[in-house]
Amino acid sequence: MIRSRYSAWDGSQAVWHPRPEEVLESLADSLLQDGDVHKALRTLLQHGMTDQRGRILLGLQDIVQRLRACRDQALRQYDPNSVVDDFRRQLDTLLARKRQALEAQLAVLRQRTDPAVAQMAARQAQMEAFPCDIGGLIQALQQYDFLDQQARADFAALQQTLHRQVLDHLLHAMLQPFHTMTPPDMQRLHQMIADLNGLLAQRSAGTEGDFQQFVTQHGALFPDGPPESLEELLEQLASHLHAMQSLLNSMTHEHRAALQQFMQQMGGDVSWQQALAALVQHIQSYMEEQGLGASLPFTGNTPLPLPEALQLIERLHDMARLEDHLERVLWGADPQQLDTLQVRALMGEEASGHVQALKELAEHLQNQGYICKSKDRLTLTARGIRRIAYKAMLDIFASMRHDQFGTHAARHRGIHGQRLEETKAYVYGEPLDLHLPRTLMNAVRRTAGRPPLRLAPQDFEVHSTEAVARCSTVLLLDMSGSMEREQRFTAAKKVALALDALIRTQFPRDALHMVGFFTYAEALHLEDLPYLTPKPFGFSPYTSSDMYHDPLGSLDLQIAMADAIAGRVDVPQAFTNIQAGLQMAGQWLMRQHAVNKQVILITDGEPTAHIRDHMICLEYPPSPRTVHATLQEVQRCTRHGITINTFMLGQEHTMERFVHALTKINRGRAFFTAPENIGDYILVDYLANRRRTIA
Repeated sequence: MIRSRYSAWDGSQAVWHPRPEEVLESLADSLLQDGDVHKALRTLLQHGMTDQRGRILLGLQDIVQRLRACRDQALRQYDPNSVVDDFRRQLDTLLARKRQALEAQLAVLRQRTDPAVAQMAARQAQMEAFPCDIGGLIQALQQYDFLDQQARADFAALQQTLHRQVLDHLLHAMLQPFHTMTPPDMQRLHQMIADLNGLLAQRSAGTEGDFQQFVTQHGALFPDGPPESLEELLEQLASHLHAMQSLLNSMTHEHRAALQQFMQQMGGDVSWQQALAALVQHIQSYMEEQGLGASLPFTGNTPLPLPEALQLIERLHDMARLEDHLERVLWGADPQQLDTLQVRALMGEEASGHVQALKELAEHLQNQGYICKSKDRLTLTARGIRRIAYKAMLDIFASMRHDQFGTHAARHRGIHGQRLEETKAYVYGEPLDLHLPRTLMNAVRRTAGRPPLRLAPQDFEVHSTEAVARCSTVLLLDMSGSMEREQRFTAAKKVALALDALIRTQFPRDALHMVGFFTYAEALHLEDLPYLTPKPFGFSPYTSSDMYHDPLGSLDLQIAMADAIAGRVDVPQAFTNIQAGLQMAGQWLMRQHAVNKQVILITDGEPTAHIRDHMICLEYPPSPRTVHATLQEVQRCTRHGITINTFMLGQEHTMERFVHALTKINRGRAFFTAPENIGDYILVDYLANRRRTIA
């Protein structure tokens, strides 16, 4: 019988690899805000993404947090001091068995009144006088004359096991396992350690030994091939002694001294012990130079034997190195340097899948043709811009409400134009575009369902239609410095992209032109729109005072138009010249042949610049001269049949007064809204005003 268990999706059951389209849509808001593809990808790399279905791609910040949590869990669980306790337990077990054997032998001898009783009692007293510390205990056991051959064999096996654990860990990177070595191999190893100590002593003295001769003589002991240099060999040895040193440094002083005593008394003759001690000293000196061997803050109580403890510490060091790599990528390094195999070994398959998906983001976007790399810089392609525009349109329409501004209730029937789902009674002379189901239903009602069913002219019901006029629109974007506040310019760019997508997909015969205004005005192109930012310096009441908040007086400057157009660095660019924007919009609209011509003006403040006698006048606070010159341009647009719809991102009193004067002249509409709602208002109004029905 098969049973299945279901649980809520939490994003961890499988790794989601987003499609390039989903990645680009997730980048859209960041791209519009900063205009930087590399920065947007970096943000996505850091924070990850979630799609509408709740699928999650973890960011590097989340992966770093998981890695830290895994390290902290291990540190809270285990106790490094238990390594010494484990050795002590094994020795105590051996001594307990030996005491039991001696007591049994003494009992037998006493029953026989054997003269050897005194000798056995002396051996028992000798055993009771063994030192308590591990090093002294091992030394005493090494000198003890075991009568029981089994006990002797047990101590030799224990000593060999502990001996092999330490040496295997210390020299594992360069040698074959010690349990497979023959006595001649061990003799060669002793000689190699002595020669290596000689080279390291020369290095400490500042001289260079003959490493190639060392490799020629002892290269056969390296199954994976000898290292290229003495530094490489030192690095390999230090990487393994690193774990042992960290283990020692993580213990209490008492346990550390006990383990060091044990290592000093662990098997071999005096010369072998001295050679190993000298090698360890050289490696420890190297680690001090490299800053290795730091203690780890263990706080747990779960015991660990030596091999598992050293493996755990190596794993924790690998986690620290991985965390360092992740941090460097978070701060801007190339994500391709991350090793997914290392992530899989330390964190599991899921985390490895997330890292691999993050590494592939930019590559997939390039392969799909949404971004390209030019001169070490990532940029959006035309296809990528169109995709972001389409996403902006979907976002804005998805948030629309039915009672937004711009929806008009008047509906007039028409005889030409787009076909509607609504129907009306047929009038002689109109196109006979029958709605067959309703026509038949009219005949059924008229005849009360009596067969045969015959149609009469009064039964005919046809589709309603509406005539759709062409519309030319100029979107005027305020690029003054104040538009940088509260992400106002980001919202305005999103609307511009959405309008372009709407017109291109739904109304291909319409025309859209974009103009940005600041101290002057300039035409904007769709491919440049994602990278545009407000001019970097905006004037405000705060910048019109000194450090003591005393007013500095009004600003009244005149600059040549040619200097403003050329973008000279000494010319302030962050003023609000609505007049120049309307002039450029009017020139373009007057060349269009559409019936409907409109300007959509998005701004957040009064005009602070105007043109007079081929000069640009910059005035702050806004002066009546600037307002008057701007309203004169509004009158000129009105005379040419251009409607101006204004969307004001703010509700200051002086702004409202200016906008009301503008709408009184032009008869357009004015909306005061927040950046997050501006798209709803503009697109609803655009859709409503481009339709014209005729009776």
